Amino acid sequence: MASRRADRIARNESAFRTLNESLEASVHRGRAEDHLAGFVCECGDPECEAVVRLDVPTYESIRQDAQLFVVVPGHDVEDVEDVEDVEDVVDGGEGYAVVRKHEEVADLVERTDPRRNSG
Repeated sequence: MASRRADRIARNESAFRTLNESLEASVHRGRAEDHLAGFVCECGDPECEAVVRLDVPTYESIRQDAQLFVVVPGHDVEDVEDVEDVEDVVDGGEGYAVVRKHEEVADLVERTDPRRNSG
């Protein structure tokens, strides 16, 4: 069972993911594959206003797994003193990191994935 903090972080990240899905569908669709598109950082900080820049094919590959989120490097909640570990950095590139949520919130991030609920 997820702690209240892990649950809140997962909900915040899921809300940012939903916003990015809207951006990808309306603003970035049809752009050149090598074009760096701007997406909001999907970190757990509800006050974060950082922009992550990556190409749409990379964004699409991340979206294939509901437990993956794209964040600005350093915005992951991993190995921070006095903060429970809720995700792991599993990939990244120039200007972005990809984090995988832990199993304790897997059901929540699956349920809130816009691609799983659009059908």
